[in-house]
Amino acid sequence: MKPQITTNKNSRFPLTDYNFQPTVEARTSSAPARTPRKLPAFYRLSHEFFGAEAYRDYLTEFSAFTVLGLISVWPILSMLHAITRMVRNY
Repeated sequence: MKPQITTNKNSRFPLTDYNFQPTVEARTSSAPARTPRKLPAFYRLSHEFFGAEAYRDYLTEFSAFTVLGLISVWPILSMLHAITRMVRNY
């Protein structure tokens, strides 16, 4: 069954039938769902090979993130300290 297309004189786009139901012949496939596969051997090999390196990279990135975080927090803490001193003086 094809969708019914009608035109409206006031609209630039054709109106379509939104209740379209495909027939059995129109369906592309009815294949069953895939079963999960085992991980390939090369994935395990690379995981073992790069495992120690990944840990070092993690530590390096964590250290850089910590330094950037502390540098970003420093002006905020300095501002809070200055505001506290200003409030105490008044």
